[in-house]
Amino acid sequence: MSRRPAAALATSGEVLRLIRTGEAVTRADIGRVTGLSRPAVSLRVTELLDRRLIVEDSEGPSTGGRPPTRLVFNAAGGVVLVASLGASRAQIAVCDLAGDEVAGTELAVDVEEGPGVVLPLVMRTWEELLGDRPVSLVRGVGLGVPATVEFAARRTESARIMASWTGVAIPPIIAERFPVPVFLDNDVNVIAIGEHRAVYAGEADDLLFVKVSTRIGSGVIAGGEILRGALGAAGEIGHIPVRDGGGVLCRCGNTDCLDSVASATAILRGLRARGYEVKTLADVVGLVRGGDAETMTVIRDAARMLGEVVASAVNILNPAVVVLGGDVAESFPPVVSGVREVVYRRSTALATRNLRIERSRLGPGAGITGCAHLVLDHILSPEAVDLSS
Repeated sequence: MSRRPAAALATSGEVLRLIRTGEAVTRADIGRVTGLSRPAVSLRVTELLDRRLIVEDSEGPSTGGRPPTRLVFNAAGGVVLVASLGASRAQIAVCDLAGDEVAGTELAVDVEEGPGVVLPLVMRTWEELLGDRPVSLVRGVGLGVPATVEFAARRTESARIMASWTGVAIPPIIAERFPVPVFLDNDVNVIAIGEHRAVYAGEADDLLFVKVSTRIGSGVIAGGEILRGALGAAGEIGHIPVRDGGGVLCRCGNTDCLDSVASATAILRGLRARGYEVKTLADVVGLVRGGDAETMTVIRDAARMLGEVVASAVNILNPAVVVLGGDVAESFPPVVSGVREVVYRRSTALATRNLRIERSRLGPGAGITGCAHLVLDHILSPEAVDLSS
């Protein structure tokens, strides 16, 4: 049961929240739930109508006399610009105020070229995707980047990885072209948010998402919210060292980090060292489908090392579900089964009693969904709506 807000607190932002959640869908409902007078309800509803945040829709059920008019959240009342950047690819989209994609594309990028190259490309793409829509419709921007993000300071921190992005305050750069609130987070955090909101909301509020792609990272949902840690460095699972890694030097400067021995980059490097001419994961998929035993050994070794680190994370975090995503997890089912086997063997009985380990259901679209909700959770909060009125 939702707690009834006091009339003094039932601002326009709170009224919008009630309409969005379906707790109050008519003026009479709003008055009953909030205790506001009819003139006060009318004032708040008129303001939300003028701002195109709600619309009057089909008539509600009648209890005698004229049926009441329903108030509906207007997802078409604005758009948010979102981009989920990976090390080599970017999903870029325009979404409505419900977080649904209305236009989008995928581009090849090299984030190592730096923000001076990547960000202008992303902003040009947003302008193209907007098409005939006026820029005045843009309500916010959300961006996920494959780097550690100091969330409160709104800047990237990657001293030894993606050095050209280190200390860059991205929001002001974007706000020069799109003068709206800009939100920045780690790429795997936004994917974790997207996977949770679209698939597991109301079902599992403690979730560990692990992205196994060109690099390896994780996002932690705890109690239904993303866990960023004190400075935004939570989830750096890729830089936990593994046993028997072979002394591989990681780009972070340490040796045998999970990222350096179990990522797509590591799998390709391992096969090339064995004499295979593989350029992309698609080449590896072909070898696996052909039943190549040595290739399967490389894949299983990567899954084992990934499973050992995930098992430790399960013992610490006790998630309800572990979701594996990224190119490697999506291309090779044995990775998921291999991780599952190690986790159930090495994690505690209580932590694994009801644990589910699954492959991502959203795939690359999770990043777009997560970026959209990163923005919408802020700009549509009661506080933000009231401040912008």
